Amino acid sequence: IDPKSIGVGQYQHDVNQNRLKESLDHIVESCVNSVGINVNTASRQLLSYVSGIGPTLAANIVKYRAENGPFATRSELMNVPRMGDKAFQQCAGFLRIPDSKNPLDNTAVHPERYALVEQMAMDVNADVERLTRDRNLLHKIELDKYITKETGLPTLTDIILELEKPGRDPREAVEETVYDDNVRKIGDLHIGQELSGKVNNITAFGVFVDLGMKENGLIHISQLSDKYVSSPSELVSIGQRIKVKVIDIDVARGRIALTIKGVSQS
Repeated sequence: IDPKSIGVGQYQHDVNQNRLKESLDHIVESCVNSVGINVNTASRQLLSYVSGIGPTLAANIVKYRAENGPFATRSELMNVPRMGDKAFQQCAGFLRIPDSKNPLDNTAVHPERYALVEQMAMDVNADVERLTRDRNLLHKIELDKYITKETGLPTLTDIILELEKPGRDPREAVEETVYDDNVRKIGDLHIGQELSGKVNNITAFGVFVDLGMKENGLIHISQLSDKYVSSPSELVSIGQRIKVKVIDIDVARGRIALTIKGVSQS
């Protein structure tokens, strides 16, 4: 879906539309390029966010995939119409092929560095596949001997980190929020009840909290602190786990008012 349609933050039409699109496109592109995507399952929309791939080339990749089956190697991407050398150079490192015969195709290692990795493997009497499975071998590699004008130590270090855990996800593990098992619906709540929740939306007037049921609770900006708060984002962030207290319930309208004043967050 269009990123601006995701229900996070203020009402989307309250802000400048061009700036909103530019900002969201930048964030999505940054996330996609940091994590990487499976070129054989990614949608046209997702592919279009990869560096070097625009809407037209993304559509061509999906069409080629539909007509010829899944990509077997990264190099096969060069068969896609309008995939030139420059576009391939920009996008190849972000596209993953989990079932490729070459294990490097499922890593962030760029094809330009494949020969270097193969040389590293030969120098420790192994093949690339074994290199990705044996951390002891990786630690035997003396990176200094591979430094050149084109490849510095930071690049070599990144390659080793990627080989230690092929296809690793750079995102941190998300700690799950423990909800109250006795609270399944709004009718289970009572005023004064303390609950654990997760911040899932921040607006100018307050913070919406997921309590583990259909309705979200709202912490009005005035209930975030005894001190003046100019913006809720000064105190909380999206995804943050917090403890709250119920101060009002409107069952008919499905509204829950919360506070964090006087509620221990430990």
